[in-house]
Amino acid sequence: MKEPSHLANPLASVAQLETSASQLDGVPRELEDSEQDSAAASLYLAAKPSEHSLTPRQLHTVFAFLDSVNGKYAEVASGKLPLTPTWSLSEGDFEAQRERLYTNEALILRTLGFQTHVALPYSLCINYMQTLGAFSGPDGSTLAKRAFAHLNSSLLSPQRLYLTHQPSALATASIYLAAREVGVSLPDVEWWEVFDVDREELGFLVVALRSMEGFVVDQQQVWRSGRFPMTVGELRVAIKDARGSMADE
Repeated sequence: MKEPSHLANPLASVAQLETSASQLDGVPRELEDSEQDSAAASLYLAAKPSEHSLTPRQLHTVFAFLDSVNGKYAEVASGKLPLTPTWSLSEGDFEAQRERLYTNEALILRTLGFQTHVALPYSLCINYMQTLGAFSGPDGSTLAKRAFAHLNSSLLSPQRLYLTHQPSALATASIYLAAREVGVSLPDVEWWEVFDVDREELGFLVVALRSMEGFVVDQQQVWRSGRFPMTVGELRVAIKDARGSMADE
């Protein structure tokens, strides 16, 4: 068995991207992106080997709270929206959600072939900035924070950037864009080629990273217009209602 790399990941093929899960199971993409059961299982699995593992109760209590504020996180944090006891998690709900959590965790592991190793761009991002001498100026820390912000937001990219591009390319693009935003001068040469990234790939990723702000705004508008089905159970009800409406027409 080939040893996992700390610098590169197996990337999704064109065929895999063209044949999306939406085409296979009939669930609209916008609903797949927002489904709570998948998010909970992914977070639970990712936290296991970390320094901050989560219990199922901790995880579902947080999800219950987030669900209760219906996307109005900023209002709650600022105190403009008072907290209510409606977000408490009942024992019955917890038991049902815990069973779904274990089922979805097993499904994710089977899909991945129990190979959970992944190379991430964060350490490369720091190493690249050190190589470029970006930390020698007063804005080095600001540059690093901005670059990391781009790497974090790209995890939510509808273009699936982490599935289509290697960590080196993601780190390079985040530094390039962050430097322009912060006003940090980088070497006046095609420095990205040193990190095995060509101009075309760099340009694509920079545009993709810049488009995330528009994507977030669009999602905010979608969420404000109503509540999306977040769990498998709610999704089944929504699909059943949609089919019923089509039959009535």
